[in-house]
Amino acid sequence: MALAPLGTQVRPYRDYLTPALHRRFNKASRYTLLLCYAIACWMGEWNNLLWLWFPLGLTGIRTLLIFLSALTIYVLRVAQWHVGRRQTQTRAETFTKYFFRPATLVTLIAYSFSAMMFVETYIWSRGTKDRLNFIEAGRMHERFRLNERPLYLRYLFYVLAAAQSGIHLWRDYDKIEVQAMKPKKERGDAAAATPTRRAPKPRNVLFKQLKGIATLSSSLASVIALVGFALYFIGTRNLIWSYYYSFGRYLWSLSKTSTPTGLAPFLPLCFMFITEGILLVVIWEFVNKTFDVYIAQEPLKNDVPITNDSTDPNGSLLNGLKSKKDTVRAIAFWELALITDAFPDRRKTIYSEMERKKAPTHQQVTDLCLGELKFLVDRVSVGLDPAYQPSSGSGQDQPAGPVSLVPRIAQPLKDDKPISAAPPKPNTRWEHIEATTASIAKSHSAPGNAQQAYSREAINRGVKKAQEGAKEAESFFTTYYNKLVSSPVGVLFQHSFQRTANIVVLGAPYSQLSRVCNAATALTNLAVFSLAEDSMGRFHQGIPSIVRVFTIALKKIDEYMEVAPIHSSDIETLNKPEAERKKVPEVDEARECLREGLEKILGSFNEYLGGMGLSKLEIMDAKKIVGVKKAPEMIQAAAKQ
Repeated sequence: MALAPLGTQVRPYRDYLTPALHRRFNKASRYTLLLCYAIACWMGEWNNLLWLWFPLGLTGIRTLLIFLSALTIYVLRVAQWHVGRRQTQTRAETFTKYFFRPATLVTLIAYSFSAMMFVETYIWSRGTKDRLNFIEAGRMHERFRLNERPLYLRYLFYVLAAAQSGIHLWRDYDKIEVQAMKPKKERGDAAAATPTRRAPKPRNVLFKQLKGIATLSSSLASVIALVGFALYFIGTRNLIWSYYYSFGRYLWSLSKTSTPTGLAPFLPLCFMFITEGILLVVIWEFVNKTFDVYIAQEPLKNDVPITNDSTDPNGSLLNGLKSKKDTVRAIAFWELALITDAFPDRRKTIYSEMERKKAPTHQQVTDLCLGELKFLVDRVSVGLDPAYQPSSGSGQDQPAGPVSLVPRIAQPLKDDKPISAAPPKPNTRWEHIEATTASIAKSHSAPGNAQQAYSREAINRGVKKAQEGAKEAESFFTTYYNKLVSSPVGVLFQHSFQRTANIVVLGAPYSQLSRVCNAATALTNLAVFSLAEDSMGRFHQGIPSIVRVFTIALKKIDEYMEVAPIHSSDIETLNKPEAERKKVPEVDEARECLREGLEKILGSFNEYLGGMGLSKLEIMDAKKIVGVKKAPEMIQAAAKQ
């Protein structure tokens, strides 16, 4: 894993991430294909058990068609997945922000197409005894009659697709949870190059979730059977039938007008939908679960980091850390945290690569990780003071001065002199009288005198009353708005302290918890292990900056959580005990990760901090924020500074 020769182009991080995701997708597809095969066997005719399970026949064709239905959802997930949970202030904001967008329509189309493939495969697999053909022949002297039974069955499956789309959007199935690692517990190095498995095997996770999938599938199919029946017969039956009949007349010789032909026998038709609807929802839920489990696996290949295949592993990793895509950057920080935690050989290369372009590897890694923590500090600072402006770099371009395209032929106008010419001085007696009269008129018509007039006073009184009325109306509106929001009806508009704190500390539109924790973990591990592995002795130069940023981040989080107000409509938070109102799990997790990291750094460099450029007051603040007892002499020395 030596540094690539100078001039060698470093391959981008996505060249190693994309194949890893493809391998996981293939593994997930195998289980899905097996499920589709089992459902295809269930759909077949049970009069011949040999051909029922034999894949080279109708069962194989049904399997491929059903798998195409599942593959549609896989494509949807690949196109829309993101890292971290959604961050909004209210439920209404979540609806307006994420419902009215093209992705919502794409989700509905994907589930509708999946349902269409499934129901058409099922209808094609049924025999004539189930009466699911488009038309019914009737008697010899009668025209063909359009069959309403397959129309009703298709209608229920499309309603089921719409309901599943709503669940997909409501529960944010597109979310992928990337692990937020914490600093290594023990300081000793692991001798083995292969880390122990941190997460259970995907198939074990899927097996445990089968019960929940079955429960949700049964409930959803049963509810849609009842709701779809009510909607169909209350108002949509005749409308759907008219379009259905108009389309059928182009294919068969039907009468000019017709009424719905009925659904008898109805109970077997309902049993068909409930049974097959459960199986379709099982496919959808299974696809979503397998995608979540396999895509959220650690960025490893054969138990080593995925960038180990690169000619310049750390160069490719740096490209991932600098990526503009949040998903790529989140996984790159996860891999960095894994490398610093469980791969000592790869970790040592971060210290030893000094001749990299722009800066040594350890310095670039440190700057990128500190950048994530500084973003957190800026977000919290804005939450504390909306007028706060993040400090801009000194290298920003200054605005250029005016460009002179032609030579100046005259001096510029001065602001302290009027442009218009002064009036001529009076010479004759009448001119003096006229000037005096004009000055008296101007003095009496000045704005100050006009305000003392009765009309001006009346206007002022009217304006004052209007302002008072506006304040009363605003107070009236605010009072009733707060009552509405605090009621169960206004639950969509209720503000939540937990939501607000997550946005301020962890960012939006998606939570950056994993990036914050993994960046802090990587810095902590690199700092702690540098005492034994940094043969160049350069990493310690960044320890003061790391300690300062960790300390500032912790102090800002504590300050915000202490002074942040709780909205009057936040009934859920106000009903909690006083001591638990400002406990936010995600924020507490990020804070604990920073605190543990700072504590380990202080413990490892305790006797060296003073000589590294940290003042005694800074050391005392850092130890105070992590809860370490300070010696009396340190307190006295800090007080003298």
